[in-house]
Amino acid sequence: MHATPDPPTSAAAPAIPEPHARLADAVRALVDVAVDGQVLDRNLLEGAADEVAAIAARLEAARAHLPEGERHARYVGQRTPMPAWEYSRTDEGLSARGRFTNGHTGPPGCVHGGWIALAFDEILGWSNVEHGTPAMTGHLAIRYRKPTPIGADVEFLVRAPDVRGRRVHTSATLRVDGVVTAEAEGLFVHFIGRASPLPPRR
Repeated sequence: MHATPDPPTSAAAPAIPEPHARLADAVRALVDVAVDGQVLDRNLLEGAADEVAAIAARLEAARAHLPEGERHARYVGQRTPMPAWEYSRTDEGLSARGRFTNGHTGPPGCVHGGWIALAFDEILGWSNVEHGTPAMTGHLAIRYRKPTPIGADVEFLVRAPDVRGRRVHTSATLRVDGVVTAEAEGLFVHFIGRASPLPPRR
């Protein structure tokens, strides 16, 4: 039997704590300029590398002091350095709006196809979680229709998953100004009886 679960009544995505959101935005800004680092002064780059390494070490040391079971945050539909997605419900499923920036560049002025694939995987996965069927990706097929421009407002439209036992079929389109630039179909494997989107830690 096929089933399309009703979406939960909660918000489309939990709010990320402000300090974490600020850090994520800062990391995205760093990636945006780091991809063009070869055009910058060598001494500037070496100094910046030392500063970033020191920050990373400080954060890692703080995380290491946490109990082992608390060192990894639960996935809430956002993953740095992906764009910060704004999720909302639609009549058909889920919408995710955002903007790819310079750090996601492939061909000049266009988003790299790998970033688009990762975005589809993450957003389809979050849609499954939101509909009560957390699952791991088994197969993801993407068709690139047109180049997706850097800096443009984009929207992923995800249809509600079609659940067939443990198999979860989810599909979506990527649009810019209403024009489809890519589409995806995914097959996911549902974790039966588990509400958390995270697999158990070992």
